[in-house]
Amino acid sequence: MKKRGVGIATIMFGFGYGEGFPDHSIASLRVKPDGRVELKTAAADVGQGVHTIVTQIAAEVLSVPVDMIDLVGGDTAITKNSGSTSATRQTFFTGNAVKNAAQMLKGQINDLAVKVFKKTYPELYLDGGYVVPHGAEEDKISFAELARIAESKGEKLEAEACYFPITTPPDPETGQGERVYMSYTFVTQIAEVEVDTETGQVEVLRFVTVPDVGQAIHPQNVEGQIEGGTAMGMGMALMEEVIFDEEGFLLNPDFSTYLIPTALDVPRIETVIVEDEEPLGPFGAKGIGEPATIATAPAIINAIYNACGVRIKELPATPEKILRELNKKSAGN
Repeated sequence: MKKRGVGIATIMFGFGYGEGFPDHSIASLRVKPDGRVELKTAAADVGQGVHTIVTQIAAEVLSVPVDMIDLVGGDTAITKNSGSTSATRQTFFTGNAVKNAAQMLKGQINDLAVKVFKKTYPELYLDGGYVVPHGAEEDKISFAELARIAESKGEKLEAEACYFPITTPPDPETGQGERVYMSYTFVTQIAEVEVDTETGQVEVLRFVTVPDVGQAIHPQNVEGQIEGGTAMGMGMALMEEVIFDEEGFLLNPDFSTYLIPTALDVPRIETVIVEDEEPLGPFGAKGIGEPATIATAPAIINAIYNACGVRIKELPATPEKILRELNKKSAGN
C-alpha cells in the first residue's frame, strides 16, 4: 500500500564564521583607460554565482550596465583575501566589500567631475559610464575622459575596501552573545512524499522551499541554490551513507555503490522567495548556501512519519529501516 504524507521543517542559520572569529573580505575597483571598470576579488565562484552578484553590486553603485564591469577573480598575484567560499558568507562579506569599494570609487569620480564642471555634486549624476550635468546632458563626460584627466594630475580613479565586521563569542554557559553572527538566514521547507509500506521505498513527490534571503540580488541564483541544496538534502535523507567494514575499509567508494539523487529522483522544486531586507547586507542581501540543504532531511523525515506513522531517527531513511519500523509498529513495539 502506498501512503502519502506531508512534512515541514524550519531552520535559522548564522552565516559567516561568527563567534569572534576574524572574518573579512577585500575588493578593489578602478576605471580603466578605456572607461570600463575593473573589479578585483578573490572570491571563489564554485557555481553559486558570486561573480555575478558582485558584478551586479558594482554596476548598481556606479550606475553602469553589468557588461561594463571586467571582473578579475581568483588570481592570488593581484587579488587580496576574500576569505573562503564557505559558511554561506560570500554574498554578504565580499558583496559588502565590493559595495564599499564601489562607493569609494564613485566618490572619486564625483569629486573629479565637480572640479571639471565647476558644479556641485547634486547637479551631476552618473549614467552608463558618464557623469551627466542635470539640464545639460549634452555636456556629459565619460569615465574614460575622467580617467585621462586624473592621470594628467598624477592620480588614479581606483579604490579598495575591506569588510571586516566584529562578532563576539557566545557565553559557554548560556550560548548567548552580544553579536555571535552578523545576521541569520531563515528557511522553511515542505515535503510531500509517498511511502510504499510493502517495500519501504520513499518517493518525494513535491518540494516547496520558502527562504528569507533579505534582498534577492539575483533571484535565479537563489532558486538554483535552493534546487541544488534540496537535491543534496534528499541524498542525506534517503540515500547517502558511507559504509565501512570492521577493519575500516570503505565498502562503497564509487557512485555505483554510494548513491546520490539523480534528476529522475528529484521532484519539481518550488521556491517562494521572502525578501525581508537585512540592514547590514549589501542592498539588503543575506546568504543562502548551506541553509538551502539543512531543512530538507527533517522535512522528508516528518513527511514519512505523517504518511505511515513511523519515526526514522538514523539517516538515511532506507527502505530496510522503514520496513523494520513498520514491522515494529505492527507488532505493537
